[in-house]
Formats: sequence, C-alpha cells, structure tokens
Amino acid sequence: MGRRRVLVFCLLSVIALGVGVAGPATAEAADAPAANVSMGTAQDGGTLQLTKRLHLTPDRPGEIEVTARFDDPDNLVELETELPARATVIETDGFAASDGRYAWDGRTDAPSLTYRLSVNETRDTEGPLAGRGDYTFVDAGPWALVRTPQVGVSWSWRGENVTLDRRTRIDGEGVASEAMAFLGPHAEYTRRAHGQRFRLIVPAAATLAEPRSDIFESVTAASGAMRVGDRDGSVLMIAAPTTAVEWSVQGLQTGGNSFWVLDNKRLDVPDNVWLHEYVHTRQAYDRNDGTRWFTEASATYYAALLSLEQDRIGFRAFSTRLEAGNTRSDPGEILADPATWSGRTPYLKGALVAGELDRQIRLATDGRTLQRVFQRMNAADDSLTAAAVQSIVADVADAEVGRFADRYTTTDAVPSMWTRTEHLRAFEGAAPRIEYALAPAADRYRVDGPYRNGSLDAGQPVELATGERLSLDVIVRNTGDASGEFDTVFAVDDRRRDGRSGSIDPGEQRRLTFAHTFDGPGTYTLTVGTRSVTVTVEGPSPPAVVDLQANASRLTAGDALELTARVRNDAVIPAAGTLTLYRNDTVVSTREVVVQPGGERDVAFVTAPAAGVHRFRLGNATATVTVDAPPTEQAGTATGTAADGAGFGVLVAVLAVIAGGLVARRRSR
Repeated sequence: MGRRRVLVFCLLSVIALGVGVAGPATAEAADAPAANVSMGTAQDGGTLQLTKRLHLTPDRPGEIEVTARFDDPDNLVELETELPARATVIETDGFAASDGRYAWDGRTDAPSLTYRLSVNETRDTEGPLAGRGDYTFVDAGPWALVRTPQVGVSWSWRGENVTLDRRTRIDGEGVASEAMAFLGPHAEYTRRAHGQRFRLIVPAAATLAEPRSDIFESVTAASGAMRVGDRDGSVLMIAAPTTAVEWSVQGLQTGGNSFWVLDNKRLDVPDNVWLHEYVHTRQAYDRNDGTRWFTEASATYYAALLSLEQDRIGFRAFSTRLEAGNTRSDPGEILADPATWSGRTPYLKGALVAGELDRQIRLATDGRTLQRVFQRMNAADDSLTAAAVQSIVADVADAEVGRFADRYTTTDAVPSMWTRTEHLRAFEGAAPRIEYALAPAADRYRVDGPYRNGSLDAGQPVELATGERLSLDVIVRNTGDASGEFDTVFAVDDRRRDGRSGSIDPGEQRRLTFAHTFDGPGTYTLTVGTRSVTVTVEGPSPPAVVDLQANASRLTAGDALELTARVRNDAVIPAAGTLTLYRNDTVVSTREVVVQPGGERDVAFVTAPAAGVHRFRLGNATATVTVDAPPTEQAGTATGTAADGAGFGVLVAVLAVIAGGLVARRRSR
C-alpha cells in the first residue's frame, strides 16, 4: 500500500443574511468548490459527487424534502457529512449517526441521506428597501423560494487526489443555483449580454410590474456600464410572488450570482431593486467593519445613477434620493464603525458619500470614476480596512480626495447633495449656464386693480397704489453647452411667493410671468432668479380740484345748472377719492373720482337751485350763481280783487266782453 495522502474539507452552512446582500464574498456560493488543503503531493484523481435533490411537500408548508446522495470514487477511505441544524432525517442509506454527524459505512455505493428541512426564514428589517412583512425565504405550499440547502462534508482518500463536486437538482418543476432555489411552476426567460447569460424566473404565482424585456434591458445595460472586475458567466434572477407572502425586504442577494426581487418592483424609481441586487453580484471584495458600508452604499448609489443614465428617472428624483443621506441621517453615524449605525445608515449616508466620492474623483481626474476604486477593492488579496480604502481613493484620484474619503467615512460629517449643473459638469463634461434678464421695457411691467389696467413705464422704482397688482416678466436663458434645469423663485422681501422650474436646452429661452398684489404701503424688493425690482407703494392721494365753472352766472329758477370741475393728479400713482359739492355750505352731491398719474379730467354736476344768490364750492374752487324768480312770481296772482297785477286786468277785460254781449241781445229784440 502506498503512502496515504489525506485531504479534509468542511463547508459549514453559514451565510449571513442582509438586506439585498449576504455575507462576505468568500461565501458567495454555498456549493462553490473551496480550496483544498492536502497533506503531501497528489495527482488529480477521482471526484466525490454530491447531488442534492429538492422537492416540495405541499402537505407540510414551511418544509421541503432533501436527498443528499454521494457518488464515491474507488479510492475514497472516509466520508462524513453534517446536515443543517433544522434538518430532520427521515431515511439513511450507508450512513450512521455519530455525534451529530453522519459517517459513511465504507461499503455502500452511492450512500444517501433524506431529510425534511424547515426553510422559512424571517428577519425584522429597517431601511429604504425594507418590505412590509418578515420573510426572506419561504415555502408557501404550492411553491417555495428557499436558500439552497448546505451540507458540510469531510473526506479522506488513498492514492490520487479526490475532489468534491456539488450539484443541486429539483424534483419536479423548479430551478436552483448554488445560493438559492425556486420550487414550483414557473417560466424561464434568458438574455445574453457582455459575456453574461441572464436567466429570469417568473413563477406562475408572480405578476411582473414591468415587461420582461425592460427588466432585461435595464440589467444588461448595467452589466455593460459596470467595469469593476470579472463578470459572472450566468446570473439568476427570480421574481418573488407577492400575492401570498409578506416579504421582509424588496430584494435579496445572498452571495454569488443569484438574487430575487419582488414581482411588483418598478424600474423607473431611484431605488431600482433589480439594479440594486445586480450590483451586489459584482461585489467580490472581502468585507470587514471598515468597508461593510460600501456594500449597500454602492448598490444603492449605482441603482440610482444607472437608472438616471438609462433615462428611467430624472435628476430631481436622483437628487432627492441621495439627498436623504443628509436630511434623514442621524447624528453620530460613522460609516467605518457599524456600531454607530441604524439599519438605514449605509443606504442613506453611505449612498450619498459614495456618490460624492464618485463626483470628486471625476473632477480630480481625466476619466476615472468610483468604479476604479470598486475594481481595486475587488482585486485586493486581503481584507480591506477603512484606511486601505482611503489609500486606494487617494491613488485613484489625489490626496485631497483621499482626505475627503477619510473625513466622511471615519467621522459623522455628511456632505451636501450637488446641483444639476455640478452633476453635468462632473459626469458629462458639459454644463448649462442659466441666466435671467428682465423682459423688454415696452411690456416688462403691467398693473391692474381698482384704479387702472395696462402697462407701466420700465423705470425703477416701480410706484403703485395700495390694492394694485403688479405683473413682472423675466426671461430665462440657457447660454451653456448642455441642457439644464432652471428653478426660479419669485420672492417679495426674501419671502418665497411663487416659483417656476423646468428643463431648458442650450440656446433656448423662456418668458416667465410673476404677479403680486400690494395691500399695504411701503417699499418692497421683488426678486426673480438673479434679478431684483424695487416697488414703492402708497395709498392714493385725493384728486386736486383746480377749477370750477358754471354754465351760466345768472339763470331763472327751474332751469338746470351745470357745474364742471377740472380735476388734476400730479402724482406718479393714481389719485382717488370722493369729491363733495357744497352750496352755501350745504352738501349738494358727492362723486367718486379716479385720476390717472399726471392726468386731469372734467367732472360735471347738474342741479336746479332755488331763486337766490348761491356760492358753490368743490375743494378749494368756487363758483357763484344768481338765480332769478320766474316772471309769474314777479306779477302776483290772478284771483280776487287784487290791487294790481296781471290778474286784475284780465278780469276787467272779461267783464267788458260779457257786458257787450248783453247789449247786443237787447237790440236784436
């Protein structure tokens, strides 16, 4: 017998569960081959084949059944296996229990273990990608979305080297990867891009919120855009049904090249979960407390940035999402010290810091980005500390950006979100230039209100009467070399009253109109964009009466008297008030009058005064009129035996006519 050469391999079923990511990159797949340590020199020899077969047990929701079968080479000497803690063995063939492990009897070909496994996993999750329930993996009865069962194995051999090869199969409908499996009816769709084969599993119980083609387009575009190291040859994406399960998270990647996303998740949002989980598949660095923040921070940041670059969201949505790292972070959070975190820290502050690092690197270099740092982290042989990451940043960019990384990862300082103009300058190499100008003088200002309606002179200050409304036109121009967004605020005495926003192309201009009613007197400053206008407001002065003329200086009682007043306004705002006409200090009439700035007008009063001498007064102007009694009143009355007057003469004439008639009658007889 030759010298015995022994290799011992043990794979424990431990993968740390996280929101959207699991465990360190060294545990990226439960069944991935591990580095074997051999004693002595060996040649390549046989293969110990482990095949795990999974099948549903609909009558026992929450559990699946697993059969682990070993096909052993001839030179295998010893074999032991350790099952997951939640396993209940129901059948063995060639194995005997020993101290919680199962040892091969050395005689049985293809020994196997069959066991029931409780697969439901729950977690109370906090953060932007938290779900409404508790489950991270579940067996719902008709279907199951589970972590691929892990089996610990140790073995020894004689002669040539024996390696372990593991496979997972589904009895019935289903699909399995090294990290997770779906059991149940489903449809599978594939797409190839950038050296990767994308498999989309849509369970019969799932209803996608987005077309399959759009999901493929988004993740394959991300595959091409992310140059952070080697890509997996295959990526498994599972749409998790939401009709019967309340999930703890919106998506989950537990290591390696597999992840699931809730079927109702959309692509046109900054938290694009399909992209978030895909970014996790590109993370291959060894994490520790100093770099753990980068895992969720980079996935969150790139999900938003890639969605922006794919035109699925606008800059405002992108900015609002990252700005939450400033507005919603808690004091004392330090990215390099997980003990200071809430569940949201890497998703909020971490994402903003990752984005600002990306921007600073772009500004400091010619074409480098945060992806270069990401790539260097993936390529590192050792676990990275916070200081090591700072060193990588300084090497990729410069010492100043390295100090920036140190400040925002090792203290509780938080950067501010950048503007769209700053984004375009850093990310696209071009920038808009938004400028403001007052509209042409001819129609820059308009006024309306109780006294006037029309245009105003373009001089300053603008002078108004209380109660008037001023409309102001401003021109917004983009004189830069890239499209941009304007956000114009209209303020009165630094208090926001209105605003306009929108996109504007290079060379384009927009005319914006803002209006404000001034209810009280005072001096006001109106600000629109970068332009300011001063407005003075006063109460309207009373109209000035400069002349009062009567249509006659003498007339007979009963005739109409017309008085015309000339009213003038020498002020620059309207004059308004009540004109009161007096006759001998008695009020005769009132009239409401408005006179435009610098103008004058005639105001007429009509009256019928009694006989006498009358003095009319309107303001400081006066007019005197003599009114004569009518002629009938001067001659007296025509009745009785008046001593004189027209009445007596008429009576005599009438009597004479009667007497003459009587004489004529007598003669005719």
